[in-house]
Amino acid sequence: MKQALFGKEIIHLSNIDSTNNFAAKLLSENLCQNGAVIMADVQTEGKGQRGNIWLSESGKNLLSSFVFKPDNLSVENQIAITWATSLSLLETLRKFNIEALIKWPNDIFVGGKKIAGILIENQLQGTRISCSIIGIGLNLNQTFFDDLKATSVLLETKQIVEPRKFLNLLAHEMNEQFQLIYSSNFEILKVEYENNLFQMNELKSYEDEFGVFVGKIIGTTEEGKILIEKSNAIQSYGLKEVTFLMK
Repeated sequence: MKQALFGKEIIHLSNIDSTNNFAAKLLSENLCQNGAVIMADVQTEGKGQRGNIWLSESGKNLLSSFVFKPDNLSVENQIAITWATSLSLLETLRKFNIEALIKWPNDIFVGGKKIAGILIENQLQGTRISCSIIGIGLNLNQTFFDDLKATSVLLETKQIVEPRKFLNLLAHEMNEQFQLIYSSNFEILKVEYENNLFQMNELKSYEDEFGVFVGKIIGTTEEGKILIEKSNAIQSYGLKEVTFLMK
């Protein structure tokens, strides 16, 4: 069975604008292999989902990008990369006795607080994914987050974890989960992803283009949209089409 070989090549930087940007530059110059990982102590322009900035104290967290070159992954199945990466983070956190959930589409939450985020940037060749840059930011040893509802491994476990140690464990889990992409077992990934969704089957408040409503997440579509039951009807939402109203 083929391996993604995440972690075989690790490039550790002290300071960079964005690990995703750096990975893209290496790829454009053919200077990194499939499975390469870029990690940094500091990101001056760390990118989050929806154009947000990922803020992190120097040297205290995991700031990384994983390079994945699939053999034959179609654009219509690209959501499987999000599923596999999210599940890899959950499994790695469980090694530290932290039970986390996935806040759709790709944030990782512990007890209603964000501990990690994923930003995936795909490069296309026709209808196929030629390369995927998987950015992962995880709060490890940071304890102060301003007014943000966030937590860290240190806050949850009272133990300091070196970023490289967590990265090695995460790379191992990534290799395990991405086998399901290589073997096209997308349904297994989808079911596991849904089984670990934050607020799954719970009545909660959301907001869409029509206003605030109370609904219940019941799953996701094959393309990765979220399915919310509202007013006895089921509505699917893409990115930026619905907001979680967190207290």
